[in-house]
Amino acid sequence: MQILIGFLFALEIIVCFMLAGVILLQKPKEGGLGVSIGGGMGEALFGAQMGNVLTKVTIILGSVFLLNTLILSRLTSNSSTSVMEGVKTAPPAAEQALPFSAPAAPPSTPAAPVAPAAP
Repeated sequence: MQILIGFLFALEIIVCFMLAGVILLQKPKEGGLGVSIGGGMGEALFGAQMGNVLTKVTIILGSVFLLNTLILSRLTSNSSTSVMEGVKTAPPAAEQALPFSAPAAPPSTPAAPVAPAAP
């Protein structure tokens, strides 16, 4: 199983670089990097249908990348363990009043009235 996972990781890296290269070779509307790297070489290789060929290759490589990523995630995941399995939480602390906040409830016994001082 580890050999298959290693092979799929190597395939993922190769497809990643190929996908980045094909995307960079595509000619945007303004010219951009595809013109400076290819310099017309792409049209010489693929003819007038260069855009269609690069678009199809991008779709194929993107699909291979997506499927390979899904297969790798399924093979390398351990469904029997949880991410939060070993985490211990602290018991909830008593609620503390925030500064500048109103009290939660009025006092249960009313305060005794203060008698005015005699003159």
